[in-house]
Amino acid sequence: MDHRDNAYPAITTKEELLRLLREQRAPLSAAKLEPGRGLAIDARRQVDEENRKRIATLRDRLEKAATEFEAQQVFARLGGYAKSGFSQSR
Repeated sequence: MDHRDNAYPAITTKEELLRLLREQRAPLSAAKLEPGRGLAIDARRQVDEENRKRIATLRDRLEKAATEFEAQQVFARLGGYAKSGFSQSR
């Protein structure tokens, strides 16, 4: 468990995913030779990598939740169908 996990909300939302995708920066096109620029590039790269990991985690969780929801809907429909079939057969 990473200490940075506490910075994120406990509930995964599509809103957070869309916000992170909107805020995602384009990759740097070319390196510029300026003093201190290397540290800024490293910091930006680290933040971008954390954001990419969070986006991947959000996508995975949201897809899993959608799949589980669809499965629950199917089983609920089948359960209702079985109940109605049983009550009609009496």
